[in-house]
Amino acid sequence: MTTRSRTHAVHSHLALLAVALVGACGEDDKTAACDLGLESMTASAVTIQDRKAIGLAAPYAADLAMAAREDELRTSIAARRAVAWQAVERALAPVPLGDPGLAAAFGGQPSIPAWHTWYGRDDFERVFKKLYRDLGTAGRQARAPIDAQAGLAWNVDALSELPEWPEQRYLDYLAAVDTPEEAGGLGGVSRVAYSPGALAHLLTSYREQAACRTAPEPDPFELSPARTGQLVTHAEHLALASCEWRALGPFQAGADPVTVTSRGTGDADVYVRRGAPPSPSAFDCRSRGGASDEACSVEGAGPVYVAVFGAAASEVDVDVAYLSADVLEPTCLDGEMPRDAVLIKADWRRQITGELMPVFDTSASRVADRLEGDVVWNADGAASPPATDIYTVTLPSGARFRMPALHLATKELDHWLWITLWYSPSPDTDFGADRPASIAALPWPVGPLQDVRRDLVPRGGSRSTRRVHGPARRCARGGARRRRRPHVVLEPVHRGGAR
Repeated sequence: MTTRSRTHAVHSHLALLAVALVGACGEDDKTAACDLGLESMTASAVTIQDRKAIGLAAPYAADLAMAAREDELRTSIAARRAVAWQAVERALAPVPLGDPGLAAAFGGQPSIPAWHTWYGRDDFERVFKKLYRDLGTAGRQARAPIDAQAGLAWNVDALSELPEWPEQRYLDYLAAVDTPEEAGGLGGVSRVAYSPGALAHLLTSYREQAACRTAPEPDPFELSPARTGQLVTHAEHLALASCEWRALGPFQAGADPVTVTSRGTGDADVYVRRGAPPSPSAFDCRSRGGASDEACSVEGAGPVYVAVFGAAASEVDVDVAYLSADVLEPTCLDGEMPRDAVLIKADWRRQITGELMPVFDTSASRVADRLEGDVVWNADGAASPPATDIYTVTLPSGARFRMPALHLATKELDHWLWITLWYSPSPDTDFGADRPASIAALPWPVGPLQDVRRDLVPRGGSRSTRRVHGPARRCARGGARRRRRPHVVLEPVHRGGAR
């Protein structure tokens, strides 16, 4: 496969992720008879063998209309809580693990929460080292662009390059996973995780991050110049086998429409979707004529994903034409984080026989008492919740961990949407009283959510947040526009000692 990008006025490097899965084809609905394996294009791990079992990290389907509601969200607690619960549902949606070898032990492919498939520090370091090494001496000296999506695709099967992990050793490792808690343990117990959109942006921003390491400390309140969107045509040459499905993007588009065209031999169909990767049944535009000359257009103003399906063996040129989004230029990043960027902070507690977890009373009267004078969060009791009441995982070592609190920060708002969930023995009371039925129906316990508004350093996150974001730590500091009005923030009181 060859990749070329053409830009008008400025160069734009766009990442490509191509996943090819082969089956046998039919004719009417041309994808129906093909085993595309799209349900396995998901999944994050702490170790290289866990990443192979999980697969690619599940994308976060951001609410692209949320940013336009900032004024409403700033003035309505009910609206803030509603969008927060919706974001929680997207982040906790069940995602099938990628390796089909797990299905036999579970009577079907086991699932874990979407966020638990996301990327950690090990993934970041492994992928970056691979991409940076592959640039060669000249490319490294020139700080040449890297293809983050291709690196993340390589990461799924990186284990096969390790001689100390022959196939039988991996199969034995996989065979030992036969309970839901062990399936969850494949996601590890890392404290920080990055959605695919967040990690890919950090990887492609390595040049800016490298410059920040030797530059003077940036002013965290420095006004950032905007980079005006440019007309871009991203071009791909694809050789597709029969029933092969190739995913391209996402392309960060401005307000103008995005047009995708293909031309070539055989029979290739184009699928386009705004905000999330397309599938045979979920798309905003589909062009599926009897040849490979296809065209599709969708509205821009957000990430746009493209897929090309080989209804027959085909060789096609695909062009994605769009106006790139206007972006601000943070000091240490190649533009702002995309809308599908999410940062996770998880609180994990080792489950040891006889050890109890602290429980906090967050009723209105108790919170009022706490807020008088110095705020001290001493426990109001203790509990040892079973796995049915708190998200619990078992690591390959046999160690069991419970998760009493989960913090999400999504870029769906310009200044991020901040959400925290925590364990409660009464998850449907107090701050959980408005918990939607769809949340309660998830296959893992989800505690209550509290809404608190707090003024943060714009776009860089709070000062406490900067200390824990791993590879993003320096990047979060600079490039923020100065905005003094309050920002929409959802960050509740922590329970279960997550502070």
